[in-house]
Amino acid sequence: MMIEWPAMSLATGPGEVTNRTLRDSIRPGVNHYDPVFLDLFARTCDLLKQVFRTEHDVVILQGETVLGMEAAAACLIGPGDRVLNLVSGIFGKWFEQFITRNGGETIELAVPYDDAVDPQQVRDALRRHRDVKFLSVIHSETPSGTVNPIEEICGVAREFDVLTIVDTALGLGSHPFHTDAWGIDVAVAGPQKALGGVPGLCPTAISPRAWEVMERHPRPVRESYLSLLDWREAWVRHRGFPYTPSVSLVYALESVLAQVLEVGLDRYIGRHATIGRACRAGIRAMGLQIWPAREAIACNAVTAVKVPAGVDASRLVTHMRDRYGVKISGGYKELAGKLFRLGHMGPTAHPAYLAALLAVLERSLLDVGHRVTLGAGVGGALAALEDWA
Repeated sequence: MMIEWPAMSLATGPGEVTNRTLRDSIRPGVNHYDPVFLDLFARTCDLLKQVFRTEHDVVILQGETVLGMEAAAACLIGPGDRVLNLVSGIFGKWFEQFITRNGGETIELAVPYDDAVDPQQVRDALRRHRDVKFLSVIHSETPSGTVNPIEEICGVAREFDVLTIVDTALGLGSHPFHTDAWGIDVAVAGPQKALGGVPGLCPTAISPRAWEVMERHPRPVRESYLSLLDWREAWVRHRGFPYTPSVSLVYALESVLAQVLEVGLDRYIGRHATIGRACRAGIRAMGLQIWPAREAIACNAVTAVKVPAGVDASRLVTHMRDRYGVKISGGYKELAGKLFRLGHMGPTAHPAYLAALLAVLERSLLDVGHRVTLGAGVGGALAALEDWA
């Protein structure tokens, strides 16, 4: 039997894209050295600079966000380099393998996976470990639905002249992010979450200081899919490519960035903030609890919800998809069974999608045996939408 497509994809990314993005992604195929594509690629990089809020170099790695984090580690971290790795969730912990693989020494600063890193703890750690060269951190942890105070953390790193590597796959577009003003040296993003695009590319912003460190690496990474230096030499300096780029994915990326900036970046982020707050209000109105330890660290693009007693999270997620056609996400790895996650990002950061999502969640909870008042969550969310713009 053929499995039907979901009526709504409201998981934690990738998810729904606009009709404009779909149309733009199927523009005519063209050689990557054709002037029209070179112009489009350059325009996409300029749009990325606006979204990253940077005047520094931007490259578009031809792979998913993980490629960018692995490339940053390979190109920056050398044998014996000490890295303060901030761990507030599964992806933060995952970065340790990249540090180790490149001969670095990890100093871990960890908090529970429902919490965020305290900048003062970062300052204390850097005072204890004066030889730390790099700091790595996840802006917003998708598995936990939490967000770290990146501005303050990177400010502390600057105090100690520590180079920063930030994964903002979920954060860019859903929370404020100022690459240059906050002194971020390498920022790694992805188009498939809050920007509302499709997966397969990894936009990366790189500071002059980061380039210098890569050049001084004892074994600079060159002639490799992980080489950021190859991208600088090929694209930044000579408007060429180190290998054939994914033309149709670049079409889609250019489209979503243009759409974001047409809305206005601050307004676009504000929409995510409004929908995030409204979703959490709706969850509480149902009598459920959000996973983050406090409201201030809750992500704008993903709401993580504690599984209520007596409910099988996997069954709930499957039931919503199979019976009502609404795809959400369960818990990931060690958080499986403890929470489920609702995506409201890109085009789905909108009141219409939110109302439908919460209505189906209410019905599904009743179906699996958990008592909830129909309409409570939807009403709670709609009451919190007064600042929608």
